[in-house]
Amino acid sequence: MSVELNELRDSVRQVVSGIGQYGAKQSLWDQGIELGWLMVSIPESLDGLDMGVAASSVVNIELGRGLCAAPLSSALLSIEALCDSNLSDKADHLMQALSGELLSLPFANSSIRLNDASLNGYAIALPGAGQATQALLWTEDQQLLFLASLDQPGLKCVERSTRDVTRTLFDVDLQNLSLKEQTIVAEGEQAQQLVSALLARRDISLAADSIGAASELLEMTIEHLNTRVQFRRPLAMFQALKHRCADLKVQIVASEAMLFDALARPFSETRAMAAKYLCCTSFAKVAEESLQLHGGIGMADEHDCHLFLKRALLNMHLGRGEAVYAQAVARGFLQEQ
Repeated sequence: MSVELNELRDSVRQVVSGIGQYGAKQSLWDQGIELGWLMVSIPESLDGLDMGVAASSVVNIELGRGLCAAPLSSALLSIEALCDSNLSDKADHLMQALSGELLSLPFANSSIRLNDASLNGYAIALPGAGQATQALLWTEDQQLLFLASLDQPGLKCVERSTRDVTRTLFDVDLQNLSLKEQTIVAEGEQAQQLVSALLARRDISLAADSIGAASELLEMTIEHLNTRVQFRRPLAMFQALKHRCADLKVQIVASEAMLFDALARPFSETRAMAAKYLCCTSFAKVAEESLQLHGGIGMADEHDCHLFLKRALLNMHLGRGEAVYAQAVARGFLQEQ
């Protein structure tokens, strides 16, 4: 990483660790707004920091380390999509978002259809939508990308219950929502391009979150092995446990390398999907192994291991669906042959 990205990483990590893990949602949201985290990928022409998607990924890695409850990842994705659009009042929307007005978007497969100027369907897993003012949504055929106010008639927002208590997700139900009442971000081919880029960035965001959380959990596990004594020796002295930790570290480093390789190359939806698949799979592996390496205490509800495990399993299912990623990676390998 560049010097600027390293400095960004260190500053975000300092704030996240200072606030504390697994909570302080409003405090972390306010700090993120104040410190300009949402500006990192906005172009300089729109008064942003112009550090690119790699910078927002660094922010997401550090938020993942703290199992961040604030919906900053969703806000970052929404802002990046607006930056790529041709909205005439784009600057006004960005100013509102940067001042703390939350924009949310679906983090799972959704189905919205446009029939006779009326929108119907559902959107799944919108982070923080209960506190958001608008949602960035798109139709199933990706021919329409639009901003919808979450307090309008015909739109119902309901909290979705998940085992991951570190995040608050909502589902949105659309019933005969008038198209003329929505803010059209893009239509036709331009909408397809924007949605494709948005889905790829969403995959990158989930991959970055997984890398950060997996790294933090492995460090916690190694610290436990260094302090827990058995047979008058720290558990970290047992060779078999050393090898298991080394294998997990290699898996995390390989996943992180794939993530930043995808960011360094020209835009590719397949590379983003491959990074998401490997990073989320690695996180789940680290979470399962760390639970075992903590022994009996790792099974206790009072310990943090279960929070990481539940987040890892949810990350695997968010996005386009686990099977879709495996198939995309397989197709990518076959096309390279």
